[in-house]
Amino acid sequence: MGKYSIQFKLSAVAIYLERSQGFRCIAAQFQIDPTLLRRWVAAYQLHGEAGLQRFKRYRTPEFKLSVLHHMWRDQLSFRQVAAFFNLGNSTQVGIWERQYYSGGFQALVSGSKRAKILMTKSPASSADPVSVSDEDLSHAELLLKLRKLQVENAVLKKLKELREEKKRQAQATRKKRK
Repeated sequence: MGKYSIQFKLSAVAIYLERSQGFRCIAAQFQIDPTLLRRWVAAYQLHGEAGLQRFKRYRTPEFKLSVLHHMWRDQLSFRQVAAFFNLGNSTQVGIWERQYYSGGFQALVSGSKRAKILMTKSPASSADPVSVSDEDLSHAELLLKLRKLQVENAVLKKLKELREEKKRQAQATRKKRK
């Protein structure tokens, strides 16, 4: 069970929405963190009362990857994408992103348990793994490989765009100086 009841969350959100005061002022009245109130308000505005309910569920790797794709494509913050998908905790998206960057799609499969297992392996066991030809892979393995390549491609395209934008901005500032 969560620390705060649904009724408590609803009353805090309702008072925030009714009054023209900021998050800090309303949060101080309820003796809660303003970030928590901001998260509740965003979840309520997107999902209604259901956005304030806590329920623990397993997130599939495909779901985690779709959250990351949505965040990257629409250039959303962790907080925004967490509210959009009604995740409740925006730090979870950051964890998924770090897992993905450190180990690709496979790192999302079993989350932190997998990271602990990987850390305990000796360096000798991680030497050049035997490569398997595409013909020997199952349909599911091929789909997984395709997803990995699509995400990798999207990330590389985004990096290229960011580098080009940075270069354009640098050129624009040089022209202004002249």
